Amino acid sequence: MTLLANRRSAILLFSLPNCLESHRTRIVIKEKEISAEIHEVDLNTIPEEIKILSPYDEYPSLVDRELVLQNSRVIIEYLDERFPHPPLLPVDPISRAKFRLALNEIEHNWYSKYTEAYHDDVLDDNFVAEIKSYFLEIAPLIKKKFFMSDDFGLVDCSIAPLLWRLKSLDFDLAENNKVIADYSERIFDREAFQDSLTETEKELF
Repeated sequence: MTLLANRRSAILLFSLPNCLESHRTRIVIKEKEISAEIHEVDLNTIPEEIKILSPYDEYPSLVDRELVLQNSRVIIEYLDERFPHPPLLPVDPISRAKFRLALNEIEHNWYSKYTEAYHDDVLDDNFVAEIKSYFLEIAPLIKKKFFMSDDFGLVDCSIAPLLWRLKSLDFDLAENNKVIADYSERIFDREAFQDSLTETEKELF
């Protein structure tokens, strides 16, 4: 890897190959067509330069000149403000607040539960039942095209990594709700989503 000190003019993302938080960050970067260098991190062999930037091994980590960010929610909102087109959060404060509530639910409930429930390529049955109920609950919110909107947004970026991993584990969304199945396909067909996938994530499917 070229010395990072010589590359601070570029946006750098240090990302794990199979991580919900890293994946959604990559989706945002691809959706906005941001010129960023994405470096895949192997937790078993982390270069010293990366350890200096991310001393607590928190990923994804984003470097933009002298700014270093290590929380994926902070990163994706920063990127949405730094590169405003296309916007991934609504303009009006009420819709924006609803999006942020949905993001909190996904991050603090479903991301953590998925991580706890996924072992040896198998998902815990209790989690599968819970996540099915969640998707059925949000189905009315994605009837337009995407989450509460005709435009792709940060909530969609955050749901997408979950949907991909569930489908890769033979979780047949079509049996539960056609709305969710169609929504999944709309996301998976996006060029930005396909470009966001690591080789590890492609092999999940």
